[in-house]
Amino acid sequence: MIDLFQKKRLNSVRCTDFRKSTTHEHSNHPFYYLFNMKLSLSSISTILVISLGMLTCVVAQDAAEPEKVAEPKKDTPMVKVWREFMNLPLEKRKEFGSKLLKVQNMFNQKRIFDALEGIDELDAIFKDHPAALNIKGACYVEIRAFDKANAIFNQILEVAPENTNVQFNLAEVDFVTKQWASAHDRFEKLIPLLNEKNRAMIRLCQFKLLLCKLKTDRAKEAKVLADKHDEWDDSPFYYYSRAAILYHQDDKLEAEKMLRNVRFVWRNDAILAPWQDTLIEFGYIRSFYGGDVGDGDEG
Repeated sequence: MIDLFQKKRLNSVRCTDFRKSTTHEHSNHPFYYLFNMKLSLSSISTILVISLGMLTCVVAQDAAEPEKVAEPKKDTPMVKVWREFMNLPLEKRKEFGSKLLKVQNMFNQKRIFDALEGIDELDAIFKDHPAALNIKGACYVEIRAFDKANAIFNQILEVAPENTNVQFNLAEVDFVTKQWASAHDRFEKLIPLLNEKNRAMIRLCQFKLLLCKLKTDRAKEAKVLADKHDEWDDSPFYYYSRAAILYHQDDKLEAEKMLRNVRFVWRNDAILAPWQDTLIEFGYIRSFYGGDVGDGDEG
């Protein structure tokens, strides 16, 4: 058994690595916008980060001397949206960027219905911008209108089919609605596509995939996946994966011991929150508000 006191001393290094691994890189292409959303399970869309590569060059421009933006050579649905947006007057583009940031802040503050009203204002300027659509989908997830959220995320995929953030959202909706087979397939397809620098997200997706395997009678595969990473891995995966398997084996005492260990080793609540929320939504542990969020024996 690893010396937990020794492991605890590594926490400051781990926290630094985690922050680096979750840094979102802007594309070099001026028309490329990332509508990135990180989801935790008990409140599925608690953090929204939008990288406005498509808009920053517009908002930053001086109205008298607009910066020349290179025309993209490749003709894709995303480029079509970019062209349509760039055809707007500069002031309208700047207004859109400003309002979009306000809507994002409303969402982050849990002002869901205010955010939805703000999206109506955005649509009046430029209808169905993917960044605005992604917030709209997140709002619907927040109020658990999952069918509407799925429709919106699929609409975004028609414009940006390779966007892994939206693919993650769709997998997550399947997960929280207990569509285990579909969630399994989505996460399995998604993980190889994720940027290897974003290790924190990869590990969290692997954990969700492991839980889906337990729900779809793939316990042996779940064990193989759990054994891929040891206690020195730069994530809480080791502890949570083993806790999940122990719960699955109805060994609650050992599972809870593993969760106590992870809280001792990883003292950063922000790091543990999505992992803890995953187990709450899955039904293995109770919500802080009392009662089971889900039934771990369903599905």
